[in-house]
Amino acid sequence: MANVYCQIGGSKRMVLFPPADVEYFSFAPGASSSSVDVFSTLGTPELAATHPHVAELGPGDVLFLPALWLHTAMPTSSVSIAVNVFFRDLDNTSYAPGRDVYGNRDLGAYEKGRQDIARIANSFSKLPAEVREFYLLRLADELRSKARS
Repeated sequence: MANVYCQIGGSKRMVLFPPADVEYFSFAPGASSSSVDVFSTLGTPELAATHPHVAELGPGDVLFLPALWLHTAMPTSSVSIAVNVFFRDLDNTSYAPGRDVYGNRDLGAYEKGRQDIARIANSFSKLPAEVREFYLLRLADELRSKARS
């Protein structure tokens, strides 16, 4: 979900990345957080192809975080107090069921897609490894092509 981040006290550095940069962040399947330590890898070859936007926030600053924009934050003062206000920009039926305290629940279509991928991969499981890899990589390319069209 999109949200409005309000820095109340102290200061914080936020780094945001547009949705197209998702492929560089090693998200585990179904995870809402990346394993990449942005603050130690920003400017390295690992993230060289990304498009970071850095914001330094102090008391009274407000930052709009669009839906799907990846972001991370680090306090730059000893105490940091902030409030996030989340709002849905899709109808409730589009989101996966369950509570969404942090505004990062995935779409139901993504959860269904993950199940479909498991089913597809399983249909190749009895084939030799090289055959399985060949055809699954072809399917991955087809999926990537549809994502970009």
